[in-house]
Amino acid sequence: MLNFSVLMPIYYKEKPEYLFQCLESLANQTLPATEIIIVKDGKLTNELEETLSIWEEKLPIKIVGYEENKGIVFALNYGLRYCSYELVARMDSDDICLYNRFEKQIEHFEKNRDIVLLSGFISEFNKTPNDIDSIRKVPQGNINISKYLKKRCAFNHVAVMFKKSVIFSLGGYINDIEDYDLWIRVVQAGYSVDNLNEILVYVRIGNNMFGRRSGFSYAKKEIKFLFSQRDRKFISNLELIELLLTRVPFRLLPPKFLSIIYSKLLR
Repeated sequence: MLNFSVLMPIYYKEKPEYLFQCLESLANQTLPATEIIIVKDGKLTNELEETLSIWEEKLPIKIVGYEENKGIVFALNYGLRYCSYELVARMDSDDICLYNRFEKQIEHFEKNRDIVLLSGFISEFNKTPNDIDSIRKVPQGNINISKYLKKRCAFNHVAVMFKKSVIFSLGGYINDIEDYDLWIRVVQAGYSVDNLNEILVYVRIGNNMFGRRSGFSYAKKEIKFLFSQRDRKFISNLELIELLLTRVPFRLLPPKFLSIIYSKLLR
């Protein structure tokens, strides 16, 4: 089996019990990670530090970081430099991996050596993984993924595994909408990508997920992002207008209504 790194940023607002459950899911993998790079995006609370100390004795954890919070884009690029292996799996510090996530992804990479980016479905929950709110499914195959990317992100970021050298060659994470922009650059560069037709990660949506994706500030980021994709010729002027009219207004809705739209209409 191929060696691989797990890349996970963390900052002081994370709950220690969520981090514990996340790391526990990594310990229970049928194919454990070769190393786990945890990026401390600024100083952490004592409770978080204690949780990390517990799992440092049980998992191949390497902790890196810096004193001041700089945001996820900086944290991911920073952490990538410390990943020892070509294959890197993303993970958020409040989510839970299915027990065979890495085994499934590594098997797919071994059978499809041209693939550089691979994700899969996620199951979104409120309080416990059994409390399923919705399942975010994503398309399979290069053609379907390329079409889907024009309107929505075709990969679940917390479930991706990618080849580090390709991500570095494309400049890494550079946009405030950090993953969507990167995946478009991967596809535009002509690389082979795919998604597994199964759930890989349980994702918390009660942890202010929709609050982070709404508001005037996020709407401005989305507008800037859409114009950048037009400038790169990934979308046409007509597609730009359509996306501005159909996507941006949703960002101005209260998080509660945005949550309903995501779970009932977009999943």
